[in-house]
Amino acid sequence: MAGMVRTYRIVVATVGVVLVIALVAMVDVERARAQWPVIVTLSAFLFVGQFFAIPLGGPGSPRTLINGPFAFALLLYAGLGDAVLLQTAAMVLGELVARKRPGTIGFNVATHSIGMAAGGAVWMALGGTRPPTIDTLTAILLGAGVFVLVKSALFVGLVHLDDRIPFGPRRLLLQVLGKAVMTQAIVLVVVLSAGKIGVLLLALGLPTVATYLVLRSEVRANIGRSEAEEQARREAELRRQEHELRLQQQDVTRRLQETDKMKDDLLAMVSHELRNPLATVLGVLRLLSSGAPLNAEERQEMLEMGDRQARRLRGLIEQLLLAARFERGDGEYPSSGSELVEADAAELVFQAATEAQAGHRDHPIRVECDGSLPVRVAPDTVLQILGNLLDNACKYSPAERLVRLIAERSGNHAVLAVEDDGAGIPPEERDRLFERFTQLGNGHSGLGLGLYIAKQLAESQGGDLRLTDARHAGGARFELRLPLRERANVQPAGGNGEPVAGSVVAQRG
Repeated sequence: MAGMVRTYRIVVATVGVVLVIALVAMVDVERARAQWPVIVTLSAFLFVGQFFAIPLGGPGSPRTLINGPFAFALLLYAGLGDAVLLQTAAMVLGELVARKRPGTIGFNVATHSIGMAAGGAVWMALGGTRPPTIDTLTAILLGAGVFVLVKSALFVGLVHLDDRIPFGPRRLLLQVLGKAVMTQAIVLVVVLSAGKIGVLLLALGLPTVATYLVLRSEVRANIGRSEAEEQARREAELRRQEHELRLQQQDVTRRLQETDKMKDDLLAMVSHELRNPLATVLGVLRLLSSGAPLNAEERQEMLEMGDRQARRLRGLIEQLLLAARFERGDGEYPSSGSELVEADAAELVFQAATEAQAGHRDHPIRVECDGSLPVRVAPDTVLQILGNLLDNACKYSPAERLVRLIAERSGNHAVLAVEDDGAGIPPEERDRLFERFTQLGNGHSGLGLGLYIAKQLAESQGGDLRLTDARHAGGARFELRLPLRERANVQPAGGNGEPVAGSVVAQRG
């Protein structure tokens, strides 16, 4: 926008300067001598009026001049060239005294000169003559009106481009109409009283002073209203910002309260989950160390119970440590099998199903595989992800319900999916399912870290973990998607070219 304002100023100033040079060549001093008393009087008002410009705003804002009518009246008596020359001299002198920049001076001279040329052309086209008479009054009034409209139109163009000039359409219209009426009235007074210099001085002096005082009062009132509106706008903006700040403070306070509550709940949950297996292990150790009379079978059962709870306690602690590593941005899985190697995802699926079936004898696990799926992964990491998904599937589905572990190809990815026949995941819970410490509130124990860790591990393998609706049952389907190493021909895990389906059915002990 600044570039457009600069270009507009340069174009208008250039046209104005060329026009001034052309019109100055039309200066006719000899012809103007016959009307020298009127010309001198009007020139005096023109030069003096230049120093009584009325600011339309604060410091540096545009100013309105009251000497425009005298410039047009000079045109009627001295001619277009003389009038433009005198007007240019008065404006340059006044602008230099006011310390205006050369660009501003050139633009202001250009707008008045172009307006003068347009008004003079209309006046002459309608039969205007020198000196003016009552018979050409219509031509005089129309020429004066065109003079004001053209120079005002050039100023309106600048206002439209420059957002820094605070003028509304209504204010601009009132200013243009007021200047047009004032110019026509003063020119009419000049024409009617030009033969008597004393009357002319009186007729011009008193109305000019009155007009100046009225305009200055009106402009000051407008400035006061504008400043009041601006102050009101700033106060409204300040109140809005204060309201937003209060809302933000309330939101921060609410979040801090929620965070404190979450921290308390988390500590309570972690303490509870760690206390139970620890209490069992300590109970077994006290029982065995107290020398209680136990037979071999009872002693072995106590040892197995302590071992299970100790392994559960270790698993919980490892989950907390691993979640902390991921939160710090350290995504490596701390195990000896974390190196990436070439592997067959189909074989990993069968291995994961076998390990999961050993711990969940009350759920049959069915493996469905449509061929070899070559991938480059850390096998232990993939097995941990699948083991976590299978544990959840067995935990959240009724006993004896089938759990499916499916390995299939989808484009350039191997998809390892676990489906259960449970109640599924409510839509409102799905967005936060992979967040830390998320539990679905169905009474099952745990830290709520399993799926969070599984997703982080999946991403560490260059893959992804997604939740979808089950295809074969009414529960949930979790898909581990891993990039295939190459687009090899599908080779069945069983070696006979047909999809392989396997089942491992647990026997109750």
